[in-house]
Amino acid sequence: MQTTAFAVVAILAAFAAADSAKSNSAFKTDVSNYVLDDSSYSYCNPGYPSAQSYAPLPGAKLELVQAVVRHGDRTPVNYIPNDDSTWNCNEIEEETYLHGTGESEKNTTGSFRQVIAIPKWNQKYGFSNKIWKGSCEEGELTDHGKRQHNILGTQLRAIYVDKLGYLPKELNSTDEVYLRTTYIWRTKNSAESLLGALWPKRGIAPKDAILLHTYPKRIETMYGNTDMCPQINTIMAQLVASDGYQKFLRDQGPLMAKLSDIMDVHGSSWKEGWDGYFDVLNARQCHGFKLPCKHIDGVQNSTQCASAADVAQVTHNANYEWAYKYRDSPQAQNLTRLYIGSFVGTLRDQMQDRIAGHTGSLKLALYSAHDSTVWPLLSVLDAGDRQSLWPPYASNLIFELWKQQNGSRVVRVIFNGEVLNLRNAWCDMNACPVEKFFKHIDAFIPSDIANECSN
Repeated sequence: MQTTAFAVVAILAAFAAADSAKSNSAFKTDVSNYVLDDSSYSYCNPGYPSAQSYAPLPGAKLELVQAVVRHGDRTPVNYIPNDDSTWNCNEIEEETYLHGTGESEKNTTGSFRQVIAIPKWNQKYGFSNKIWKGSCEEGELTDHGKRQHNILGTQLRAIYVDKLGYLPKELNSTDEVYLRTTYIWRTKNSAESLLGALWPKRGIAPKDAILLHTYPKRIETMYGNTDMCPQINTIMAQLVASDGYQKFLRDQGPLMAKLSDIMDVHGSSWKEGWDGYFDVLNARQCHGFKLPCKHIDGVQNSTQCASAADVAQVTHNANYEWAYKYRDSPQAQNLTRLYIGSFVGTLRDQMQDRIAGHTGSLKLALYSAHDSTVWPLLSVLDAGDRQSLWPPYASNLIFELWKQQNGSRVVRVIFNGEVLNLRNAWCDMNACPVEKFFKHIDAFIPSDIANECSN
């Protein structure tokens, strides 16, 4: 990826209007145990770690940093009919080429730059009237999303390179970094943007390439793999059918019916949950786009439109839905175990290998994934209410492994720039003894995932 210096102030100022569209009141539903106040919540931008507020653990040595991040700002993953918005993703471009695997091999194909083309609709052929305008695919990382991760990389450099001297100023050995993304394009571009700012002078020679590990979709573990683990869908169906969740759907049914009519969306996925509405509305609100209005015979009716208050209530409903499913319901631990437990095991094993001295020169492990990665991990840790809301774009969950002078080790967990707060205070996340940390997360790691997924 071609990278340039991004001005943090200018970037954030450009999206100030989006942040001003936060909820302005604390909603209450009578759904059991849900009284979270998300009145000051913003989905559009995360909190970033800050070198000014960051402090190393006194008398301890940092041994490993694991960063699990959500991709940055993206286009919606759900289409709606009659969408006249314009999404552009071509200010920061990616060039690729193919070459042989030997270090001596150079560019053998010439470079290529992918362009998303959405032609003007001609009713005689094509389907370009079924998508928005611009230069973006569905769910694609926007230019702002790339800048968000560039900011995050800059902040991480200020902490781990400039302040601590833990990471090198220049990456001369890629063995010090492990990178994994999902197969989905936006997670790859997010990681490229972050690492491009963490080490801004890296070259493009094959020998300098950071290995980007990606599991095949069929065996992915950084989110719930329902193809390999149908038990996830079984538990989810039970949750949706529960009396408490059905009451929640009935209570909020008038809003769902209103938005379904305005957006002309139908089907079971639009009737059993709020994530589709959350996606369509928040993606637009983050960019200051006009919210959807009802169309009659292809003509927009400006008197029937979604409102900022609707977005706030949808956001509140979506926050309840996820907290209930993955943290608060009777089935939450089992669901979360199947959904993200294998990846929790990956993080644990990597820490254990570092303690045992089996990770070589590895210092940073970066996992670029999704909200459906970060949020279940927060549930595993039993994060407090304020940090259990839908993870904003570019959310960052950082695990630090420290060795103290007496030889013991502790784990520090930082979420969006703040030490993680817990509901039940089972451990101090500023310095949790690694044995206690492992004991807690071990309850979420399947011993036989294939067997648990089939039963």
